[in-house]
Amino acid sequence: MTVETLVKGWCPGALRPMESGDGLLVRIRITGGILKAEHAQVIAASAMRYGIGLIDLSGRANIQIRGVSGSQWPHLIADLSRHGLLDDDAEAEAVRNVIASPLAGLDPSAWLDIRALVKTLEHRLVSDRTLHALPGKFGFLVDDGGQFSLGDQNADIAFEAIQEMGATHFLVRVGQDDIAGVIGVDRVCDTAAALAHAFIDASRASAKPYKRMVNWVAEWGADRILNSVDIETIAVKPRRSTGLLPFGYHCLGESGFLGLGAPFGRWSANGLAALADIAVTMGSGELRLTPWRAILIPGLRQADADAVIAKVGDAFIALSDDPRLQIIACAGKPSCRNATVNTHQDALGFATLKNLAKKSGTRLHVSGCEKGCARPTATEAVLVGRNGVYDLVLNGKASDRPIMTGLDEAMVRRTLEDMWAGEAK
Repeated sequence: MTVETLVKGWCPGALRPMESGDGLLVRIRITGGILKAEHAQVIAASAMRYGIGLIDLSGRANIQIRGVSGSQWPHLIADLSRHGLLDDDAEAEAVRNVIASPLAGLDPSAWLDIRALVKTLEHRLVSDRTLHALPGKFGFLVDDGGQFSLGDQNADIAFEAIQEMGATHFLVRVGQDDIAGVIGVDRVCDTAAALAHAFIDASRASAKPYKRMVNWVAEWGADRILNSVDIETIAVKPRRSTGLLPFGYHCLGESGFLGLGAPFGRWSANGLAALADIAVTMGSGELRLTPWRAILIPGLRQADADAVIAKVGDAFIALSDDPRLQIIACAGKPSCRNATVNTHQDALGFATLKNLAKKSGTRLHVSGCEKGCARPTATEAVLVGRNGVYDLVLNGKASDRPIMTGLDEAMVRRTLEDMWAGEAK
C-alpha cells in the first residue's frame, strides 16, 4: 500500500488507515474496550517509534495512532500484528464495530457480565462475510445495565440489559427508536446478525442505499423492522444516560478504579505508557477504554488513586466538573487538512470562558470545518473554523447556518461570555 492509493473519507482502521494532515491515522479496535497493560505499552511505543507520539481516544472507545508515514506503516502493522492487536483483513476490522459497557465484569450493579457475549458478537460479525457489506459507520452497542449507562451513545443496533421477573433479558432497539423488542440473553448474536442481514437486503432493494439504520427506520418504522425478524415490540422510554461520568476514584466492592481523561481525547504516547505502568504496579494489569474521553485503571485503592491524581496535576482530567469536558474539539489544524484553525489550542483557551461551567454537559463544539466530525449532533454553541477564524452556530450542527461569521479568538470570548452571562442571571 502507498499513501497515494488511500481513499479519503471513510472510517479508518489499522489495515485501512486514513491520510490526515499529520500523516496516516491508524485506528485499533479493542474488544470491549479492555486493553491489557502490556498491549497499551506496545501501542505507546509504536506511536513514538512510527508516529508523532500522539494518540486519540475516539468516541467509540478506539485507539488512534497519529502521524504515521507511508513508509513506516508496514513496520507499525508488523509490530501490532505480532502482539495480536490486528484483524485478519480490513473488512473484518471494519465490521467489528461494537461498543460495550467499559466496566464489564467489574461493576456489581450490572445485570450480567457481558465480556464473553461481546467477544461472541464480534466473532459472528467477522465470520459471517455477508455482514462485511455493512456501512463503515454501522455500529452495535451492548449495555450491561451497570452504573455507567451507554444511553448517551448512538448505535444502529443496541442491546440493553434489563431485569424482568427476576430474569435478565435484553431490550433491542434499532436506530435509537423508542419501539423495542425484548429478547433472551442467548438470542443477542442471532438477533444482531438477523437485523444486520435485513438491513443489507433492504438497502440493496432501496432506490437510495441506506447509510445508517435511522434511514431504514424512517421509511419502515422500528416496529415493522423488528417484526420482520420475528421480534415482538413494545413502547419503551427513550435511552438516557445516568449522567454519571467515570472520572476520579470510584469504589467497586473491595477496591475501585481511577478514571482519567486527556483534553479532547488527545493523549501523548508517554501518557498512555504511564497509565499502563500504574495498572501494572497498583491495579489489575489492564485499562478500560470509554467513549467519554476517559481511560479507567481498575483494581486501585483510594490512597493509590489519590497519589496518582496529585502527581498528574492538570495534565490529565480527574474531575467530572472539569470545564474541558464541556467542550468537544475535532483534530483541527495541523492534524486535519480541512481545518484552518488549531481547535485543540483554541479549545483549551475557551475552557476558561466565564459561566461555561454554570450548566452541565457538552456546551461548546469547536470544529475545524463545517463537516463537524467530532460531534454530528446539535450543540448549544458551535464554532466552525473558516479561513483561520470562526463562524458561530447556536443550538445546531457545524453544517448549519451561522448567526455570526469571521470571529477571532477575542471576539469569540466576548460573544460567548456575554451570551452565557445573560443566561446565568
